[in-house]
Amino acid sequence: MTVAPPLVSAEVARSGTRMSVTVRYRLDGAAIGTVPTAWRAVAGSREARRLGTVAHGVKPVVVSRGVYEFTARARIGAGTDRSGGFCVAPDFTAIGQPAVEVACMGGAPVPRRELTAYVPEATVFGDSVGATFDWVPGTREAAATGLSVWYDLRACRRLIAAPCPPGPPSMLSSVRSLPGSLGDIVVINVGYNDWAATYDVGRVMRALRARGVKRVVWVTLRETQTSYRQINQRIRSAEHRGGVEGLGIQVADWGATSRGRAWFGADQVHLNGAGGRGLAAFTRREIREAVAWLGDHRES
Repeated sequence: MTVAPPLVSAEVARSGTRMSVTVRYRLDGAAIGTVPTAWRAVAGSREARRLGTVAHGVKPVVVSRGVYEFTARARIGAGTDRSGGFCVAPDFTAIGQPAVEVACMGGAPVPRRELTAYVPEATVFGDSVGATFDWVPGTREAAATGLSVWYDLRACRRLIAAPCPPGPPSMLSSVRSLPGSLGDIVVINVGYNDWAATYDVGRVMRALRARGVKRVVWVTLRETQTSYRQINQRIRSAEHRGGVEGLGIQVADWGATSRGRAWFGADQVHLNGAGGRGLAAFTRREIREAVAWLGDHRES
């Protein structure tokens, strides 16, 4: 039985209407020569979940110091709902190594799970604090650099309870009713309109698990009120329990990150322009950490 060389890393990033990929395989240290590589770049809507070819090609890449590294770029359609990735099929038999079989090299649309590397997808849920992204220019884009991010930001939103006016759906209601995919990662920045007694972390986690989410980034609240401190205790308690039946929580400590910053209005909760930019950088960093976790735990 032959064993294909191990895939060391496969990273794809998106910037505007372009995406790029870097794929590395570890080969025998004595391996030398040129490896022909067939590749496909694919993209599509998050709702459709079927990815069509936007670019393809074949090119040789030289093996260096026992590592095969392939890079490619492709142009895709604009829009935050566009996702996709790359299929890569190196012909390692050209240098006496086992072949790498790649199921998605055919011409038909393919499921995202079959791609060698794909653009990470995330959905960000927020209340009026997160909704700062709606009025501070460039913050949505800054939080999503290199990613495929969809936003659901609603002033007066609550996690589960009925909202305050103007009456947006609770986050739990949106999780259950939004069409299509929520992506690999969900970011939750909700709680400033809530009470600790009704802030049911486990109930929301079970709903997210049912929607196929793989990682939850839960943003803590600034502890300007006792109820906010109690809510944070509920979030951290869920993290310490390991999440809910295989769906883990990554606690994002916004209080520590924002401490001492001139980012806030008089209530020390809602953000000014500088705070919006700080929240964008914080959100992107936390999503990237979740992406790295997914890479370490990706299903074979």
